[in-house]
Amino acid sequence: VNALTCWLLERSLKTLALRMERQTANAGAIASFLTVRKEVKKVYYPGLTGHPGHDLAHVQMPGFGAMLSFEVDEAAVSADAFLERLKLIRPAVSLGGIESTICAPAKTSHAKMSAEERRRTGVTDGLLRLSVGIEHVDDLIGDLGQAMG
Repeated sequence: VNALTCWLLERSLKTLALRMERQTANAGAIASFLTVRKEVKKVYYPGLTGHPGHDLAHVQMPGFGAMLSFEVDEAAVSADAFLERLKLIRPAVSLGGIESTICAPAKTSHAKMSAEERRRTGVTDGLLRLSVGIEHVDDLIGDLGQAMG
């Protein structure tokens, strides 16, 4: 570890609470937005009261985090078309920065599994993982909405 790395870490820690607060608030608003969209089959976010882990997450965490997954209804919009239409949110393999990124597990982390294995474990072709960043939530929701067509 060098001095620059230590300085960057110290600098980042100073804003961590603010970044997480914003990202968590954005994720909650986006999860709520996605639950009412006809193009979305299911939303996986522990901040939603219908999520099976909601009660436990509520006890364990001060917020529900910035990561969520949702499954698009491929009869309404394919995951590929949805990803191509996004303007602000960028497809990426690595998630978790301050900018919003999205990935399709069937084509990234679970690509080596057979289609049957993916279906059995709930990783459909329409499943997308979204790492919500600190951008203005209206911009993020607008981008998701326009990408659905």
